[in-house]
Amino acid sequence: MKSKLIKKMLAGILCVILAFGCLSATANIPCVSQIEFLKLVCDTAKVKPLLPANVSPYIPNAEYIQGALNAGIIDIDDFSPDRDITNEAAVAMIVRGLIAMKNNLSVGVDVEFDDKDEISPKYLTYIEVAVANGIVENQGSFKPQGLITRDEANEMIANMYECYKRLPVMPNSGIMRRQFPVIENANIERPAFLDEGYELVFNDDFDGDSLDTTKWGYNYSWGHSHNHAAWCVPENVIVKDGILTLKGENKQHPDAIGKQGTFNNKKYDIVYTSGAINTHHKYNFDYGYFEARLKMPKGKGMWPAWWMLRDGWPPEIDMLEVLCSKPNELHVNFHYGPAWNEHYSHEQVLNLGFDTSDDFHVYGFEWTPDYMRYYVDGVQVGHDFTNKSAISEARGMYMILNLAIDGWDGKPDDTTVWPALYQCDYVRVWQTNE
Repeated sequence: MKSKLIKKMLAGILCVILAFGCLSATANIPCVSQIEFLKLVCDTAKVKPLLPANVSPYIPNAEYIQGALNAGIIDIDDFSPDRDITNEAAVAMIVRGLIAMKNNLSVGVDVEFDDKDEISPKYLTYIEVAVANGIVENQGSFKPQGLITRDEANEMIANMYECYKRLPVMPNSGIMRRQFPVIENANIERPAFLDEGYELVFNDDFDGDSLDTTKWGYNYSWGHSHNHAAWCVPENVIVKDGILTLKGENKQHPDAIGKQGTFNNKKYDIVYTSGAINTHHKYNFDYGYFEARLKMPKGKGMWPAWWMLRDGWPPEIDMLEVLCSKPNELHVNFHYGPAWNEHYSHEQVLNLGFDTSDDFHVYGFEWTPDYMRYYVDGVQVGHDFTNKSAISEARGMYMILNLAIDGWDGKPDDTTVWPALYQCDYVRVWQTNE
């Protein structure tokens, strides 16, 4: 009896020793730091190191960090060079790297991982895109917070390169290619001034009673606010009777208490509530004709916009901005250049001769490798921007519709109509192969 007990005890001790040995061996497997992984991604994406501009030159590998920041591969507020990288952060970095190389990634799909609820919201869209493009297999456990080893890092980079080889269009090639399937039988006429080669690739008439989240995400891609005093939330994005309404309210959202916005280096409390939507990594565009039928809100302090960004700034394309204290003026702009503190702007302020808040009007923007051109109600307005080198900087741009309050147009006053309603009948995009 004692002999059996001793054998069981020895077996138990042996199991503990073996388990401890396995844990120790696993713990000794070297993990990869964020800066090590970043360098792998940058080398694969052929992103050049740059002289530090908005990162400290005293940080090790500052040139890599600056290059990646300019290319949109990292968010400087979410990057810790010495910290080991997690699965979800590594996948996000890979997707951003591919976008910096080419912008033909497939639209993301719903992930089916057992632990999908553990994925941080800021990384979820990137992981959906990675799954759709074969970088990550959509099964089993993803272990979003798990640290990756060197072997796993090398495997991820290999998948990134294979994905890159499958994508057909090189950036800055000067070639226009349709990035998304043509929408057949839509019964939507192509504007008469467009070449016959243009085909409809994006359309939202805002039918139904909710936002189509295969096309749009809520808020800004980075959060609830920007350079104004409104906190954007999904409940202020209303789809009804074929109209999208972004509703601005003269009240502070509970989640905005204590929050501040900044405009022209001036800080102020976020005391209003509004709405915004974007196509970030659902539809990112290189060239095309973009059209939206829009109606502005009334009164000072309202700053509705329809614009495009990519990960990293500049570039920025402002297809429409209206300061509602001057409702007859349309602002269009293109921001470009090598860095946020070394950029240029090509702005036009156009007097339309009508009040943009009285009725719906059709606003259009044509973007090719050779020019950027603007239209209102089917008529060209302003003049072309034809700096081809500058235009080539704008790749992988996603659309944003938002209603900003305060900021550029100043504070609301007695002329402001509450609730403020920025309305959209439709958004459409045509692209061509040539």
